[in-house]
Amino acid sequence: MKQCPIKEMPEREDEVRSALDISALNVVFPTKVGDVHVARDVYLRVGENESLCLAGESGCGKSVLALAITRLLPKKANIQGKIRVHGVDILEAREECVRRIRCRQISLIQEQPSLCLNPVMNIGSQVAEAARVSLGYSSAQAKRAALDLLRRTGIPEPKHRYRLYPHQLSGGMNQRVMIAMALAARPRLLIADEPTTALDPYIQVQLIELLQGVKRELGASLLLITHDLDVALELCTDVAIMYAGQVMERGKLERVVENPRHPYTQGLLRCFSEEKPRAIPGVSPPLSDIPSGCGFHPRCPLARPECATMSPIWRNGCRCHL
Repeated sequence: MKQCPIKEMPEREDEVRSALDISALNVVFPTKVGDVHVARDVYLRVGENESLCLAGESGCGKSVLALAITRLLPKKANIQGKIRVHGVDILEAREECVRRIRCRQISLIQEQPSLCLNPVMNIGSQVAEAARVSLGYSSAQAKRAALDLLRRTGIPEPKHRYRLYPHQLSGGMNQRVMIAMALAARPRLLIADEPTTALDPYIQVQLIELLQGVKRELGASLLLITHDLDVALELCTDVAIMYAGQVMERGKLERVVENPRHPYTQGLLRCFSEEKPRAIPGVSPPLSDIPSGCGFHPRCPLARPECATMSPIWRNGCRCHL
């Protein structure tokens, strides 16, 4: 195991400019029905002050990837590859040092706040604790920071709601509490997993503006996991499209939206068409039984015989035989 990663030097010069660098990442869960391949040969990079959107259908492995980056997956997960956070391989670091990285460098906004918030602590104390542990604030400083974050995330009457418990708030309110906790650490890398879920459009606009402000204020990098491409266009410059545990296309967001290259990306964008939305035929394969060759070939309207037998190589920002 390595020494404390916060004090280590990056292994390569280009890693100095990378907030997140994932290479050859594979995540497999052994189960009674066989191995579940949640991530397959994933390569991703988020540079300093850059923002990347990770998009794809539910169940394709996006959220598991976020947990792998923060090393919060269960011990039974078989993880291979490298995940470098600001030049340090987090998979090789000691647990104590990983906790320090999670406190000072990475914040994760998870999609289901009901599973993440402590039910026996009021929400204000949870936000304040995040500020106190991460930044070394006194109790009074942490409380002031918590009240400010509750206000900035759109929670009305923050002084009153500071004393409330998660079960006394709506799902949307708890989602905003999760966002406040993540921002309390003033992270260098913010991972947001569906941060606008269950929020009305007005609050969504507030949170988009808040995240934009945080990026400017802290110079933070952003990995946004979302189905909402309108939100992505407001916050991100780049996008990676994921299907069945594998990144199928990657590039500048505006280019991918205007000129998608992979048949799956084309089908995914048709689902969001305002004029005539169309679903992709078929269903996503179970990650325990991914088709051979290209995982998308059973649903692909352009599939060729080699698509069923040969794995496509990465070419021109796209993983496709075509």
